[in-house]
Amino acid sequence: GSIGATMDASDQLQASRTLETIPDGQPVSWTNPNTNAQYEVTPTKTYDTNTGPCREYQTVAMIEGQREVIYGKACRQSDGSWKMVE
Repeated sequence: GSIGATMDASDQLQASRTLETIPDGQPVSWTNPNTNAQYEVTPTKTYDTNTGPCREYQTVAMIEGQREVIYGKACRQSDGSWKMVE
């Protein structure tokens, strides 16, 4: 989605940390100091698959005054990173 296209490496790292460590229903917010974009990621559902854990989440972004909301799903990869699957 367009939110993912605006996230730089530090935003993607923060989103991955959120998916790795934050309980369902607890939002994590941050502002990127380089772009001034604001993000809030909330894991909404966690479940296991035969390849590892997956999480559904909601991201709210304020980018150049425009609010966007996306819903996604990510699964932990064998290297520990999180990859969007939908």
